Parts: sequence; structure tokens; C-alpha cells
Amino acid sequence: MADEGGCNALRRRFARSFMDLLILRMLRREALWGYRMMSLLRTRYGIRVGPPVIYPLLGSMEADGLVESEEVHEGRRRRRVYRATQRGLELVECFESVLSELLRDSI
Repeated sequence: MADEGGCNALRRRFARSFMDLLILRMLRREALWGYRMMSLLRTRYGIRVGPPVIYPLLGSMEADGLVESEEVHEGRRRRRVYRATQRGLELVECFESVLSELLRDSI
């Protein structure tokens, strides 16, 4: 078995490569705003993602029809909250199916 450092490095590499799909998996459970997504990516996968990365990614995901957003007002605070669309949820199911298939099959 790989050492903990090796596993952490692999986890970060995977998370960076499939960040859009990880975000869709998070949005499957609940609607989230950008800062919350950045915090979850840091705590769950050990990667630090800032606004210059997350917001363009969310913008392209919205343009591709994977997420939709709305501005929500809570008191004096405004947040753009994102939700996965049906197309985004279908992509997550496909991702999980392919990943499961790849892990199940031996070379």
C-alpha cells in the first residue's frame, strides 16, 4: 500500500483533474456558493482553489448546462448559489459508472 503522502498526492491530482465532476457531486446533495465549494475542496481533497479558478470553472459549467445559478439575498449578504441541472446529474452518474467499471476491471 502506498504511503500516506503518496495517497494525498494522488487524491489532489485526481481532484484537480476532475474538479468539475467533484463539484457536481457536491451539488447533487445541496446548492452551494463558490466560497463554500472552495472550502469543501480544501477539506475533502486537500486542494486550495481560489476565486480565479472556481468562478471561471463554474461559468463554463453553467454555459455547458451542467449547473444553474441564482443570486440569493440573506440580509445584507448576496450570494450566487449553484445547483446541478439534470444534465449535470446525468454526467455524475456516467462518471461514477465509468470509474466503477475501471476499478472493477483488471488489466
